[in-house]
Amino acid sequence: MTIRKILFVVPRSLNPKQMYKEYPLGVGFIGTILQERGYEVAVFDQNAEGGDESLLWERVSSFEPDVVGFSIITPNYPVARLQIAEMKRRHPETVVIAGGIHVNLFPNDVLSDGADVAVLGEGEYTVYRLLEALGAGRPLGDIQGVAFAENGSVRMNPKDPRPLSIDELPIIDRNLYRLELYNHHSMVASRGCPYNCTFCCNYTGTVLVKGVAVSGHERVIREMALLERDFGAKEIFFADDIFFLKKKSIVTFCEEYAATGLSASWIGQLRADSMDSSVAEAMASANCRRVYFGIESGSDEILNRASKRTTVEKMLSGVQSASNAGIRVKTGWIYGLPGSLAEQRKSIDLMLRMRPHEISIHQLIPFPGTAYYSRPQDFGIRIKDPKDFESFCYGGIGDNISFEYMSPSEMIALLEKTATALEREGYVSSDIATPEDEFIFSSPLHQKSMNVFRNKS
Repeated sequence: MTIRKILFVVPRSLNPKQMYKEYPLGVGFIGTILQERGYEVAVFDQNAEGGDESLLWERVSSFEPDVVGFSIITPNYPVARLQIAEMKRRHPETVVIAGGIHVNLFPNDVLSDGADVAVLGEGEYTVYRLLEALGAGRPLGDIQGVAFAENGSVRMNPKDPRPLSIDELPIIDRNLYRLELYNHHSMVASRGCPYNCTFCCNYTGTVLVKGVAVSGHERVIREMALLERDFGAKEIFFADDIFFLKKKSIVTFCEEYAATGLSASWIGQLRADSMDSSVAEAMASANCRRVYFGIESGSDEILNRASKRTTVEKMLSGVQSASNAGIRVKTGWIYGLPGSLAEQRKSIDLMLRMRPHEISIHQLIPFPGTAYYSRPQDFGIRIKDPKDFESFCYGGIGDNISFEYMSPSEMIALLEKTATALEREGYVSSDIATPEDEFIFSSPLHQKSMNVFRNKS
C-alpha cells in the first residue's frame, strides 16, 4: 500500500477540571522526523481543538490520512478506545497505530480496541521503520518495538535496546501545531527520571528502555532562541520531570542562557531538594520566573513509604531558596498516600511554613504502572475496578478508589480543614482567583485548576 499522509491524534483527557493547554511534544518529535523523510504530517490535539467529536472526523475527511496514530495516556484512554473503534468503522482501509505510556502498559487491550499496531518504547526509533514496512508490504516480524495480531494471538517484538539521545533528534517543527490554540511554548531538556517514587508511573522503565536522556546545553539554548526568534515565544515551559537533573548542570545552563541576551522567560519542574540559594539565584538571573516542585506530603513517614528519598526540611529549604530569589513557586501535594490521618494532616503545617505561591492538592490516584496499581492490597488501597480508567484522572474524588487508612468522609474533612487554614493565611481558591492574586490553592473540592501561565512576572 502507498503511505504518504500521517495524522496524529491526541484524544482529550477526562480530567474533570479545566486545564492549561500544552502542545503534545511526543507526536511533534515523531511528526518532524517523518516530515524530514518525505511524509505529509498533521496533528489533531483534541485538548486544544475542543471536545466536539465531529471536529476530529472533519479533519480525517479533509486530510485523508493513510495512517492515523493515536497518542494514549491513561487519562485519555477511554476516549481513545471509542475513537479507534469509530475510525475503523468509518475508514476501515486506514491503518491505525497507537503509542504512549498506556499502550506500553496495556498493548493487548489497545489491539483489542481495533488498533492494527501498538508501538512500544520510543516512537522516534520505531514509527518510521514501521511505516516503511507497511508501505512496502513487508511483514512486521523484524520491526523492534511493535505489537500486533498474528495468527489469532498477539506478537510482541522487543523494544529497540538503544538508549535515546535527544541531541540526535530534530528540533520539533512547531508549524505542526495550531499555535493560536496555545498560550505558551513547551520543550524538553531531558526525558525520564532516576527516582522511583511509588506513586509515579515513571517514563523510565515504562517507555524509555533505560536510564535518563539529557540534552546538551547548546541544543536547549538553540531551541529556545528559535522559539523566541521565529515564533515570538515570551514564556517557555520545560516539561521535563526533573530539569537538567543536577545542580551543577542547572547552574551552567543558566549562565550560558543569561549570556545569550535572549528575553524569553521560562518555567522549570524539579525536585525541591535540588534547589539551593546558588541554583535559585542562577535560575532567576537566567529569566526563570516559575518553578514547580512535587512536595507530596508534610510527613517524613509518608515520604519514606513512598520512596520519595528526601525530607520535609530539605524541601522546605529548597522552596525558601526559590522564593527568596524572586521565583514564583508552585507546589504539588497528594492526599491519600499510605499513612495515618494524623500524618496526612502534617501537610497543612508544612504548607503554612513553606508558603509557596501556588498549592495544588490531589487525591492519590494509583496509576497503572505503579506498585499501588499492581499490588494495592499491600498498601491499604482499594480499587473496585482496575479497568475503570475513567476514574484514573487527577481532579476530583470518585468511588472507584478508596483507602483503608482514610475514609471518604475523612478525606473531605481534611480537604475542608486545609482550605480553611489556607484561606485564613490569605490563599485564594482557584475557583475565584484572578491574575492579581499572589497566593492560590486548588483541591479536588474545586471546579477549576489553577493556571500557571498567567503571564504574571
